[in-house]
Amino acid sequence: MVDKTHSQYNLPKKTLIMITETQIQDFRSLGYTIAPQVFNAEEISDLRHAFDDIVTLAAREDLSPDYRQGVSGGVHIHIQAPKGIEGPSRIQYLRKTQWPALIHPTFEHIRNSAKFVELLSPLIGNSLKQFINQINFKMPGGNIEFPWHQDIRPTPAFRDQVNNYVQTIIAVDDATEENGCLWVVPESHKAGNLKTKRYAKGQIEEHIDVSTAVPCLAKAGDVVMFTSYTVHGSKPNQTEQPRRSYINGFVKASACDVGKWAFLNGVAVPITHDRDFADIRHAS
Repeated sequence: MVDKTHSQYNLPKKTLIMITETQIQDFRSLGYTIAPQVFNAEEISDLRHAFDDIVTLAAREDLSPDYRQGVSGGVHIHIQAPKGIEGPSRIQYLRKTQWPALIHPTFEHIRNSAKFVELLSPLIGNSLKQFINQINFKMPGGNIEFPWHQDIRPTPAFRDQVNNYVQTIIAVDDATEENGCLWVVPESHKAGNLKTKRYAKGQIEEHIDVSTAVPCLAKAGDVVMFTSYTVHGSKPNQTEQPRRSYINGFVKASACDVGKWAFLNGVAVPITHDRDFADIRHAS
């Protein structure tokens, strides 16, 4: 794979409008919106190759258990395999990898793309921190689903989340109902913090009429955006092809005392960590 410099990803054409007034209003009133074709075919191709690299990493027999158990101090490669499933068969149950930008340059380049500044500045400004950097997998036959939940960060370090936090999901593959696209409940963010246990089946339904949920159908390169209070979830992939998503949760820096810097006054801030992850880092 040919590496890309930050400058190549940080120079979107100034004539492009990443988010319209209508989309801004939808985000505020409905709790979500979809910005079409933010990332181009080359960027999506690079992301797909990077996803393949993570699949190869996840399948390594010598991979430290720390990475599988999420105690590595950042990177968590989560395989949700049923009991008794061992060996290569486990890879179809690969669910997510947290903080892939720490170990793969493509995820870091996209995370730092100036397209995010143009997309998010009208919503939360151009000095942004991150609390989520994650890739999700829905492999064929993996039966991976995400029950109804909110993405609220349960800490006082985040202030006024409904107005200062934007969850972004880049569609790396076309998202359809058949392959388990995201569903959201419009206006559910207006109910505030429902204080339910994350992914607990049935609890959200006690507060929100999920029958009003709508599918977020998206083409590769589209970016789905929603608030941390917006109720959402997804069903398993029923197709023979994977559906992959790149998630970056951005927060207005002045409203957050934790997280990792992504942009300062619109300028990309490279990701840092005390650990170098040399044993699993993909060569740049």
